[in-house]
Amino acid sequence: MSDVFNLIDEMEGYFEECKTMPFSNKIIVDMEVVYEFMTDLRLKLPEEIKRSQRILEEKERIIEDSKKEADHALNKASARVNELVDDHEISKKAEKKAQDIIEAANQTAKEIKVGAYEYVEELVEQMEYAMRDTIEQTNIHYGKFENYISQQVKVMANNREELIMSKNKLDD
Repeated sequence: MSDVFNLIDEMEGYFEECKTMPFSNKIIVDMEVVYEFMTDLRLKLPEEIKRSQRILEEKERIIEDSKKEADHALNKASARVNELVDDHEISKKAEKKAQDIIEAANQTAKEIKVGAYEYVEELVEQMEYAMRDTIEQTNIHYGKFENYISQQVKVMANNREELIMSKNKLDD
């Protein structure tokens, strides 16, 4: 996100350093430089989108890890149950203990999953806000840039008209 904002700041700095037109608040810009800025902006926005993709992949990894932990806890509980079932008297105690272990494992797995979903939801929400902010900032800066270019086009048209009028005066 900061790359896009840095580029916009760089563009503003360039415009501030451009030469001004005599007797006017208009500036002269090198269109190649402006096109380079626009190209850089187009290249940097996909980087922000890739960052969002990495966050979503991290979410999937966290959920998968949570599932593996839950499965591991359940397998461990099942193994423990099998160990305790050897003797009939121990079997009843083992069943109770196994049930407690399974419930605890299920509860732990549920808590891990809920925590993972909440964490990922928070990350996605933060990215959503950041992307909305980027869009707003980009639109603001693009509007300013568009107004500026429109003004420059008008200045150039006026200058051309003045040149034509000056030329016509010479022809008379």
